[in-house]
Amino acid sequence: MKNPVKENAFTLAIIGGGLTGTSMLCQFVRRMQALLAQGNAAPAPIDMHVIEKQDFFGPGFPHSDQNSMPFHLINMCARDMSILSAEPDDFQDWVNHHIREMEEQFPGVAGNEGSPDPKCHHFPRPVMGEYLKARFQGAVLEAKRIGIRVHLHPGCEAIDISEGEDDQIRVSIMDRQSRTEAVLHADRVLLATGHWFDEERRDGYFPSPWPPRYLQENIPEGMEVGIIGTSLSAVDAVLTLTANGCFLRSPSGELLYEPPSKPRRLALYSRRALLPTVRGRIGPYKNQFTVPGKIQALVDEKGHLSLEDLFDLLDRDLKKAYGHTFPWKEVTSPEGTAKSLLEKHISEARYGDGPHGEIVWQTVLQQLFPMARNMYLSLSPDERIRLDKEFNTVFFIHAAPMPMINAEKLLALMNAGIVVVRKLTGAAAFRATEAPFTFAFQGPGGKEVEATHPYVVDARGQSPFYNRNQQMLAVNLLRSGTVEVEPLPMKSVMVSERMGGLWIEPHTHRIRRTRSDGNVAVSERITAVGAMTRGQIIDASMAHGSAVSTETIARDWVDYVFS
Repeated sequence: MKNPVKENAFTLAIIGGGLTGTSMLCQFVRRMQALLAQGNAAPAPIDMHVIEKQDFFGPGFPHSDQNSMPFHLINMCARDMSILSAEPDDFQDWVNHHIREMEEQFPGVAGNEGSPDPKCHHFPRPVMGEYLKARFQGAVLEAKRIGIRVHLHPGCEAIDISEGEDDQIRVSIMDRQSRTEAVLHADRVLLATGHWFDEERRDGYFPSPWPPRYLQENIPEGMEVGIIGTSLSAVDAVLTLTANGCFLRSPSGELLYEPPSKPRRLALYSRRALLPTVRGRIGPYKNQFTVPGKIQALVDEKGHLSLEDLFDLLDRDLKKAYGHTFPWKEVTSPEGTAKSLLEKHISEARYGDGPHGEIVWQTVLQQLFPMARNMYLSLSPDERIRLDKEFNTVFFIHAAPMPMINAEKLLALMNAGIVVVRKLTGAAAFRATEAPFTFAFQGPGGKEVEATHPYVVDARGQSPFYNRNQQMLAVNLLRSGTVEVEPLPMKSVMVSERMGGLWIEPHTHRIRRTRSDGNVAVSERITAVGAMTRGQIIDASMAHGSAVSTETIARDWVDYVFS
């Protein structure tokens, strides 16, 4: 790998060639294309560098066929998965245009099995990966056509960046195969490194459900497996470890599971033992209280929002939509076993609880998503922490429901005795020193019971704490002070550890850090988008959230090169 030669040109760098990096490249190129088409004079030459650890660009971690299988579905509707902020139907349109090709690669992809909402399609994650590959390749070709010099660095890892006094950023890059290093000097850098997980594997312990084939190859059939978590990642882990069996429909339409001769038996553990809800149909009700005008009026009046403010507005809409008091207790503290609640949610999704067969609360909640980021940022830091601690589980099991077919599969596995869900108890509910691994959970009558498993999969998903990111780049950035973890109120966190995401200015995504004089500096040259900013950007890990964020940065970069 040669050191790029710095010329009299604008040099831009995207660190990470997954969903966020692809979204950034596409939106930057399209914005440049539009300005040039309007007759604007071309600026100085532009060098665009994209640095990606994998040998391919586009899919990133979640949508690569190395980290997902055809039965791993996108939990969001296709209509919410575009990487182009101005074109929300782009992913669905792309699939429609390539449906024959996708059918050959992923049989059954055109179906929408069991979905109560004919407009909500849940495609396999590898399909999203193909879309991202296509959009990345298209953006590269278009960039070259309009004169942008694109430099791709596959199989390379950015290991450090620093800002110099010459208005440039020094990016250290390492070739992962040869271990040789090079230096790139850039005017603007986007950190789009995506998800990270603990890569330390111990005998019988798997720090994440990915890659799925690794689980299948290293957890023998017939084993008892403990899965930490009951969220969407845990459901994917369940589907991975039961793929050696067969799902089929009974004459009555019920989904059944036919296990192999030696099935793995799975126990899912979490503090609340709550599974995601099930996606149903959206109805015609239009929110009247949780709307931008009323929310902004509260912010103008008080300076910030409280959770009570938001719950009050939401409660008013739910009362108006249902025509009666909304049963909050059934949401925050539902009664019943995980299996009975799953059956209830499947029925509710299938038949609805409103006059048009819709789920009314999903209809109300869906309308909050475009406002969710600004609402979250309008909360004080203490209120944001309170939301994450007290309501995080309840929020996400309702905000990110699972597809009907996944819910049916999970119920079939429970009915077959393959899967159980258990509620963790005690201060040391899980001991992970070495196999066999011990869990303490709530047994019959509320009595504490222990169970051991020779294999454990941690399926709690992405950690929200950037200082636990062991990637070389993150370690070096934090050590040098180039980036900083968001300072949080000391009464809200342990004094011994600053927890949170990488600190940014949320509306621009420019990184923030504390200077030696105690004042806060905002970088004009380094921005960050994605999972690393969780805690400030509530939709940081969602495709739509990345598209909104990268559109902002793309606009800023284009303004910079034309200035």
